[in-house]
Amino acid sequence: ACMAAGHYKLDNLCGILDYNHLQIDGNIADVVGPEPFPEKFEAFGWHVVEVDGHDFESLAKGFEEARNTKGQPTMIIAHTIKGKGVSFMENN
Repeated sequence: ACMAAGHYKLDNLCGILDYNHLQIDGNIADVVGPEPFPEKFEAFGWHVVEVDGHDFESLAKGFEEARNTKGQPTMIIAHTIKGKGVSFMENN
């Protein structure tokens, strides 16, 4: 789907990757590291925007950039912390 979206230049498509560095079994670097995300999406012809997924202003700017990008879909990579703000859940 990512390859097709890039190939057909679907500039009305915006994906969001919630990137909290965790998988079910732990940190992605320790399990199966699928990085680097930006370069992978760019290789499929996507415009990539990285934002702070906990900052509404940062997210709004990312969506605005996606809206203004023409000729390719946009992937917003939202850097987050799993369970942010809940002491016993944060990063678990």
